[in-house]
Amino acid sequence: MTPRLHQRRARIHAEYGFDFPDDFFAFWDFVNRLSPLAPLQALSDVLDITLVGPFEILSGRFDGRVARHSLLLHWRYHDDPPEFFTVFAGGGDGLHWGYYLDDPDAGSGCVASYYAEDAFELSADGDTLFEAVRLHLEYCHGDCLIDAEINPEDAALASESLQRLDELRGRLLPYSTGDRPEVGEDYTERYAGLTSREDLVVAETADGMGVVLDPNLFRPLSKRGRSLWKQLRKKKHDPTDLVEEARLALRDGFPGTALVLGKDLWASVIGDKMAHAVELLDSAYESLGRATLRRVLHTHVANRRLASVDILIEEEGGSNPEEA
Repeated sequence: MTPRLHQRRARIHAEYGFDFPDDFFAFWDFVNRLSPLAPLQALSDVLDITLVGPFEILSGRFDGRVARHSLLLHWRYHDDPPEFFTVFAGGGDGLHWGYYLDDPDAGSGCVASYYAEDAFELSADGDTLFEAVRLHLEYCHGDCLIDAEINPEDAALASESLQRLDELRGRLLPYSTGDRPEVGEDYTERYAGLTSREDLVVAETADGMGVVLDPNLFRPLSKRGRSLWKQLRKKKHDPTDLVEEARLALRDGFPGTALVLGKDLWASVIGDKMAHAVELLDSAYESLGRATLRRVLHTHVANRRLASVDILIEEEGGSNPEEA
């Protein structure tokens, strides 16, 4: 490791307050092999994915610069939960991927994605960035086949795209987990949503990710599941009784209850309920010892209206198609 790269890795730890999973740095090595001169854009032409966030620190974009805003805000979208740390962006409709870390200090979690301009529901895409990219590649493979079938006049273009996808798949395979010979729809049907985190989820949440914690720290609310989520999305629904129930559970030693309702309220994407979401999440994180998530929560809420997810563009007064 060069001294400069060592300094950049140290800055990532200092700015975020934790170490990213090992596959983060392995992926950086991978894209540098693919495109030594432009590693952030190594996947742009084939998959419409750009590496962002902490990868930009590794690239040197922040060398010699002290940003006015916390780097925790760099590529943090308006609705990102505190557990979500964006590393890829692209694909339209605000599609972005990130590590979903239930406890960043412990390094536990998976890679997830969602469309910032669509319904707020996250998808688990794999245990590592390599698995997430492979899944997206196979979705693209399936789309190419469909396009060729619907538009025969584009068959040559689809064939070229499939060849490029095949080439990238071949470069990814040495980094993949286990033997996964399937391609296209066969792959996505078998592996979409498959993560080791899935077996650790104690309770479901409206964002689709659920919560991971000691089961003994969770007590179910009197209302839960889809019927509750539907109610929370109604502007006139008053969650006060449920909030008080979660507060009581917290006092009784069940912070997981406050965490679940806090995340459900966050996912309701309704402003007047956000204060309850922040209160419950903050209390739950404090009780669970998840100090990094508390810091992210408060930093995010205090700066949620930034004009751009790119804090350098924000500070330079420019514009960006990706809105915070």
